[in-house]
Amino acid sequence: MQTKQIENSIKLKANNVMASLNSANKERQNIHQTMLNLKNEQVKIYQKIATIYLLESPDNHNAHIQSLINQLQELFSMFNKRSQELDQLMLHSQHNLSSLFARIDELSIQKVRQLENDLEYVTLFNRFKEAEENLNNETINFQQAQHEFSEKLAQYSQNRCYNYLLKRNFGENNYKGFGIFRKLDAWAARCVNFSENYQNQKILKALLKESQSRYDIKKGLYQAALEPKENKERIVENSLHLPQLRSELAQTEQMLAHYKKQKEKNNQDFNDTKLGKSNQFQDISNQLAQFLQRQSQYTLMHLTLQTKSAEDDILLKNLQKADKQIQQLEERLPALQQTIQRLEHTYNRFNQVLYIFSKNNIPSSFYEYDLSPSRLDKILNNLFDENVFPQSIVHALIAYRIRIDRTVSSTTKYRSGWSISNNKKEHSSSWRTSSSSSSRSSSGGGFSSSSSSGGGGFRTTDSF
Repeated sequence: MQTKQIENSIKLKANNVMASLNSANKERQNIHQTMLNLKNEQVKIYQKIATIYLLESPDNHNAHIQSLINQLQELFSMFNKRSQELDQLMLHSQHNLSSLFARIDELSIQKVRQLENDLEYVTLFNRFKEAEENLNNETINFQQAQHEFSEKLAQYSQNRCYNYLLKRNFGENNYKGFGIFRKLDAWAARCVNFSENYQNQKILKALLKESQSRYDIKKGLYQAALEPKENKERIVENSLHLPQLRSELAQTEQMLAHYKKQKEKNNQDFNDTKLGKSNQFQDISNQLAQFLQRQSQYTLMHLTLQTKSAEDDILLKNLQKADKQIQQLEERLPALQQTIQRLEHTYNRFNQVLYIFSKNNIPSSFYEYDLSPSRLDKILNNLFDENVFPQSIVHALIAYRIRIDRTVSSTTKYRSGWSISNNKKEHSSSWRTSSSSSSRSSSGGGFSSSSSSGGGGFRTTDSF
């Protein structure tokens, strides 16, 4: 058997150990993850039991639990008190709104009367109404003209031949073109009736521009009539303090809307707390859940019996079931950890054997190993016994190394055999030679070596 074959066998054994080690590590990881999931599930169960207990709030004699129930009752009282406060604020704001509306209506009537008695304002108002009516009429005409003229002008832009002639400045003083091109342009112009269409297009553009101009004039007259009228109205409104009242009205409306929004949120928080969904309820429930986690199963059973709901009884059974599962997993961990440590140690031992064996290799052209696969497997399996040292395995393998002498007609081989026992007390060695002449001087001299190891308990002697 060649050196490479032995090394491959050692690597294969090491890889098998590593595969078992990976599997064991994966199992340990799965156990830890399962335990984590179970503990998280227990936390949720405690939370649900605490929620059920707080929602019912039965009579009890535990001071800590009663203090948490009192906190919940105070929370409900706070919601009710806040709701009453908001109702008062909304009522006050609504009353202010009614007063402001009445005051503004009264002052608005007074404003109209003052303006009606002002001849200058009456003149400005009549001028404004006339300008407004003229602008409304002109706006209708302008919109109709825009629609009609735009549609007609769009038809001109869709004719490719007509637009080609426009780009060529056909019919204008700056039109340029040589003989054949002028004839072709003239022919194209006759096909599209260019002269008449061109005049019509200019007329449409002029009409569109004129319509825009008339609209701008009417709008300017309207603005000129509006400004003095509004200035006159503003003076009267300021004298009556109407702007301040309108500002106060807007602020009061905003405050009323704010109070209504707060009332809706307060009612929503109150309803969520009654259902055990609000953040405030969750804070109290978390405190009770943490307290329950520190209690015995008997105490938990006594507390769940105080409630009318049967759900917490089912949750308690699930909690006990999770406890048993966690306990079983925890009992499995020590043995699994020992297995992992043993496999890690064994894997290192195989690597150590491979390293020592490779370091002591001699070129395969001179040596080989008189080992069968079954015998090699038996020797390597001794590494699973921690009482056998890696050095002992290497020495055992070297004991089967034979040298091939090619200088004579017959091949001289030297072999020593060795066996390993678990109690490290049994060992044997043998050697034999077969040659037509003495082998002690056939390769340039003789050499003998002996080695021993406390881990393997053996002695070998090679001669050549």
